[in-house]
Amino acid sequence: MLVKTPAIKLGVEVRDSRVEEGRLVLSGVANAMPCTVEIGDKELVRIAGRLLKPAVIGLFFKGLFRKDD
Repeated sequence: MLVKTPAIKLGVEVRDSRVEEGRLVLSGVANAMPCTVEIGDKELVRIAGRLLKPAVIGLFFKGLFRKDD
């Protein structure tokens, strides 16, 4: 995953996901820095709604069945 800001671009790798205190917690690294993202229930519903588009679903299946080089 690539996170772009006006100041920097960060390569982010999510290595773990869990639910803590009613929030989805994604843990991983941003470049070499450990990081976490915490997503609340209402925000998760909004994100899921935006992901349920034909183009995104197609990209998911493309990645699911793609052979690694």
